[in-house]
Amino acid sequence: MELRHLRYFVMAAEEGSISRAASRLNVSQPAVSRQIKDLEEELEVSLFKRNASGLSLTEEGSAALAHAREILRQSNTMLEAMQSLSRRGKGLSVKVGFLPTALPGFLAEGMREFNRTYQNACVQIFEMTPIEQEEALQNGEIDLALIGEPCPNVKQNYHVAEIRRTEMAMVVPDDHPLAGRKSVELSEFGEDSFVTLHEKHFPGRPQMMAEMFSRAGINPEVTIHAQGLSELLGLVGGGAGVAMAPADLEQLPHSGVVFITMKKPKLTLLFSAAWRKSGDLAGVEALVDILKGVD
Repeated sequence: MELRHLRYFVMAAEEGSISRAASRLNVSQPAVSRQIKDLEEELEVSLFKRNASGLSLTEEGSAALAHAREILRQSNTMLEAMQSLSRRGKGLSVKVGFLPTALPGFLAEGMREFNRTYQNACVQIFEMTPIEQEEALQNGEIDLALIGEPCPNVKQNYHVAEIRRTEMAMVVPDDHPLAGRKSVELSEFGEDSFVTLHEKHFPGRPQMMAEMFSRAGINPEVTIHAQGLSELLGLVGGGAGVAMAPADLEQLPHSGVVFITMKKPKLTLLFSAAWRKSGDLAGVEALVDILKGVD
C-alpha cells in the first residue's frame, strides 16, 4: 500500500466520482480506477458502491476513509516537521507529543506564533496516545505532552497546565434514529452498543464511561475498544455502535458520523499540557504560554 493509493481513494470518496477525482488529481480515469481496485484487493473489501449516479461508500469504505485521511494527515505532519528541522538546523528544538484534536484545535496556530516570536527555535510534533506521551516524556523523547485529561500519575510527577476545556458529546452514525437531534440525554442510548477507547492507550476512559452510564441509569454493552480517536470515528461511521467523545473531536474528518450535544449528564474534559520539572524549560514554558492564549 502506498500513499498514492490513499490519496486517490480519498479524492474519489470526496468527489463521489472517478472522473471528477481524476480531474482534480490531474491523472487519467483508468489510473484512479486501477489504484482504487488495487487498494480494495489489498484490503480485501469493497470500498465503493458503484451506480449510475456515481460512487457511494460502503460501510467498510466509511471506516477505511477515516484511517486513510489520518494516515495522509500524519504523513504531512512528518513532512512539515522534517522541513522545519532542515530550515532551522541546530537551533533550539521543542519536541511535542499531541492528540490529533490538538492540531486543528490550537497547536497549529500556537506553533506559528511561537515560530514568529522565536526565530532560532524549532517545534517538532509527534502524534501519540496519552500513555505513549507519558512514556515518551519519562524517557526524554518529548519535552511537552498535550495529553488531554491528565491521569493522577501525570499530575503528581510533572508540571501540568490547563490549555482549554471541552464538553463531552454523543457520536452516532448519520443514520441513527437520533442523528437529527440537536441535543440528547445519555439515558436515551440504553439499548445501543457502545464503542470506547482502550484502557491501554487512554487510561481511565473505560472507568469514566462506566461512571457516566451509572449517572444516566443505563447499562449498555460496550462492544469494541478502539486504539485511537480516528479508529473510534471510523467504527461509529461504519455502524459498529455509538460513542461518547470530546466535542472537539468533530474537527477531525468524520465521514458518516454526527456529533450531538449531550445535555445530561454533563461532563467537561480538560485539555492539558504536561512537562518535566527540571532541565532547560524556557522554550517549553514559552510554548505553553502561547498555547494557553490561542482562541
